[in-house]
Amino acid sequence: MTTHTTRHLRRSLMGLARQSRPAERVAVSCDNRLAEIESLVRTCSAEFGLRIALVRREHLGECRVSQVRNNAVRALRIMGLHAESRVVYFDGDCCPAPDTLAVHEQRGRSAELVIGFRIELTPEQTESFDEAATHRGAAPAAISQSAWDELSARDARYRRQLLLKKFGLCKPHKPKVLSANFSLSLGIIEKINGFDEEFVGYGAEDDDVSRRVYLAGGRAAIAVRDAVVFHQWHPTRAAGSWDQAPGVARFKLNLPYCCAHGLERETAQPVPEVAVFDRGREVDRFEMVARPDGRSERRAIALPEAPVTHPAL
Repeated sequence: MTTHTTRHLRRSLMGLARQSRPAERVAVSCDNRLAEIESLVRTCSAEFGLRIALVRREHLGECRVSQVRNNAVRALRIMGLHAESRVVYFDGDCCPAPDTLAVHEQRGRSAELVIGFRIELTPEQTESFDEAATHRGAAPAAISQSAWDELSARDARYRRQLLLKKFGLCKPHKPKVLSANFSLSLGIIEKINGFDEEFVGYGAEDDDVSRRVYLAGGRAAIAVRDAVVFHQWHPTRAAGSWDQAPGVARFKLNLPYCCAHGLERETAQPVPEVAVFDRGREVDRFEMVARPDGRSERRAIALPEAPVTHPAL
């Protein structure tokens, strides 16, 4: 789950904690070191009974979300992610519906890529977000039938694209990934070398990922209607049109499926730090250091000693 702010993060983690198929590991990855994010993650870990790895490094003055997503996977691999794992990517402003992880797992049994989607909450729905409903496993707002119909139409369109793809009649990156809700097998992540970290600025890094997955022989499963997240409203950073997004020029280069600088051979960045909270208690903290072979390894950071208490005489 990537974020740069606390704005909607608590509700997103709440939805993650109420999954019918619980997450085995949770990583929140940031492109800054804001103290309020660490405080919120620690609090959510205690409130929702989650074990959360907070991955962060200093902000570099520009959007580098590809690297932020890769940092999460680097941390999870160091912490013991097994070869058959599936990584589900969410944005920190997206609260997953209760069966979203279960759908990703089920559809992922026959596909390297599972494509979910999101329902857009209005400003009013975001303001009145129903946390009690989320705890019950219900939607946090009343979702109109037209919103569900739009999802169903998109689901059908993506399935048609997947069929046309077999005959070479579909654009190379379609059916496309929505970065707010999709999953990849660890095997395909490593094969394409994760997100291309040379995408800097907003946009197109998710289109690039879907194209490279397909170029690498990855299969896709469509779960647009069934694996849903609720996107909480906020002012957008998106360009006025897709062609104006900074990453589009790089996307148009049609690069090979394995990017040069990604999960391994990262682009230069301040050393990321990982703090692990288990039900609110900090249980581990380490830095991720790039090795000469391009992978990352842990460099331990000593945890502060717990205060010694003495029983009353």
